[in-house]
Amino acid sequence: MKRLAWILLGACLLVMPAAVVGNGQAGNSPAPSPQTAPPAPPQSQAHPASPPPPTTYTLTPERRAKAIAYSRSLYILYFLGTLVSIGIYLLLWRARIAVTFRNWARKISRRDFVQCLIFVPLFVAAATLLNLPLDFYSGYVLEHRFGLATQGLASWLGDWGKSLAIGAVIGVIVAWIFYAVVRRSPRRWWFYFWLASIPLVLAFILIEPYAIEPLFYKFTPLQKTQPALVERIEAMLKHAGLSIPRARIFEMDASSRTKAVDAYVSGLGASKRVVVWDTTLKKMGPDELLLVLGHETGHYALYHIPKEFALDEAVALLFFFLGFFAVNWLVERAGPLAGVEGIGDLASLPLVLIVLTALVFLSDPAVNGISRYFEHQADQFGLEVAYGVVPDPNAAEVRAFQILGDEDLADPEPSPFIKFWLYTHPPLDDRIRFAATYKPWAEGKPLDLLPKVR
Repeated sequence: MKRLAWILLGACLLVMPAAVVGNGQAGNSPAPSPQTAPPAPPQSQAHPASPPPPTTYTLTPERRAKAIAYSRSLYILYFLGTLVSIGIYLLLWRARIAVTFRNWARKISRRDFVQCLIFVPLFVAAATLLNLPLDFYSGYVLEHRFGLATQGLASWLGDWGKSLAIGAVIGVIVAWIFYAVVRRSPRRWWFYFWLASIPLVLAFILIEPYAIEPLFYKFTPLQKTQPALVERIEAMLKHAGLSIPRARIFEMDASSRTKAVDAYVSGLGASKRVVVWDTTLKKMGPDELLLVLGHETGHYALYHIPKEFALDEAVALLFFFLGFFAVNWLVERAGPLAGVEGIGDLASLPLVLIVLTALVFLSDPAVNGISRYFEHQADQFGLEVAYGVVPDPNAAEVRAFQILGDEDLADPEPSPFIKFWLYTHPPLDDRIRFAATYKPWAEGKPLDLLPKVR
């Protein structure tokens, strides 16, 4: 997602939500009185006694060392990737490669859109090829080295090519709109482009499940592969007064590329859906899966996408305003050194992307902090919606997190700085501690989130 394709999309919104890219509505069944405690789980659902799960994230010494090494590599690659991206844009500017592409485009047509149609794919291809070594190491070599990948080289290169094509298409649209706004309003383009970013990002979220995700993975209605699990999901949602159509719950063939486990929500309106990876279905039991899906339905029911979208757009507005001054200063001072005629010149794109990359980097703590808040809420919602359906929701959620961490090599001891800057979710140890101790029903207290969504 750090490729130029997504940096260009990031011009519309500094960072797309990573864990939740969808929107949903809860059912309208009446809620229980918030003054009373929820009912106890039916005795008929009790399972045989099992050893209590750990209350902290626990790994074997060998697995712990492996998780720390893998996580440290990802952290280094994140910061290195930012520097490499800026270096690539500097090269494309100083070597006059962007100016050459612009001149080619001008020779072919005087129309702005046609020029973008020529310039942007050339620029995206050049930048992406220059970044290929880092992409290959982070996306293929590292994943195989730590035993997480199942994807062959040909398949990986195919996905890389698809990402390149998607980046070119998105880049043409975004660049054409950006430069049209800049030329029409040199002093207020930052505000008007921010306004334009809102429908652009919403449109991307809407079409992604239909146009982007199927290019990389196969999706099968969960009803066809796990009918018993779907029955339990419906029972859990009905118990909470919620509903999600069966046709919007899918299994994804993640095992074609990875051994990691996960689930997510994507889409908007008619395209919204809950997706669970087939690796997760293989690694977790029914109770753990219900807690994972309870978390994802929390994003649906609590309207996290519109809320997070609004907050992220507010962050974007601030950074677009700052970017206006930074881009103008950089183009005026450095642009002429390599033939850039002004900010309205297509050849200014490397300088614009240098500023954008820096702003995306600086905005990460704010955007990720927003995400962590909503992810914590989803964890809490998962416990509440499963209570009364899963015999011990706390133990099931703890086991689910433990499996997720073990399979995905989650860092058992991230530093405070890394948590602040990079984490879109609370650290796994924090999530497990919360899952083990959040029991309002044991204290006779009402549930906190469920009454708000009914």
